[in-house]
Amino acid sequence: MDVKQAVLGRRSIRNYTTQAVSRQDVEDILEAALYAPSGINLQPWYFVAVCSEDAMARLKFSMAKTYENFQPRLQARFAKNPEVIQQTKHFLTSLGGAPVCVLAFLLKPANDPMYQDTATLIQGVSAGIENMLLVAYEKGLGSCWLTAPIVAGLGEGIRQEFAPENGQLIAAVTIGYPAESPKAPPRREGRYVVI
Repeated sequence: MDVKQAVLGRRSIRNYTTQAVSRQDVEDILEAALYAPSGINLQPWYFVAVCSEDAMARLKFSMAKTYENFQPRLQARFAKNPEVIQQTKHFLTSLGGAPVCVLAFLLKPANDPMYQDTATLIQGVSAGIENMLLVAYEKGLGSCWLTAPIVAGLGEGIRQEFAPENGQLIAAVTIGYPAESPKAPPRREGRYVVI
């Protein structure tokens, strides 16, 4: 599979089969994240792969609260599409049955002047996440990048639970074998120019 095929073919998956993801695949995906570009090579990331039943149960407990806090925003955005609200509720509370969820943190050492530009650091973490998504797709796995826990105000609680010494939660990424094949949503017009 070439890179363009992966970029154009990858979709956000919100329903997964019960098939386990091998530890080797999880490590390969995390390793790909570590090779992302970052401003002045700070590599400002820390990833926690939640795989065990116990850890996943704790994460799903937090995700149920995420839906409660996120629900007003969903109702405003999808008032004419209540089925989307129900699908999102299922995904947020169950993580779609994903056997793996990677939590991506912004690792920012205190009192280091090189780590002051938070926007640049977040871009580095985000580049690592995109690498994970593409490598997961190349392996036949589905994934979904989600920020709802942060928007819902639960990022700090998840950080305390899973990585208390390792920075701010930036996103979560579910990973597993897809139980759906969604089509690409239409691309919006007028989003670039060549000058």
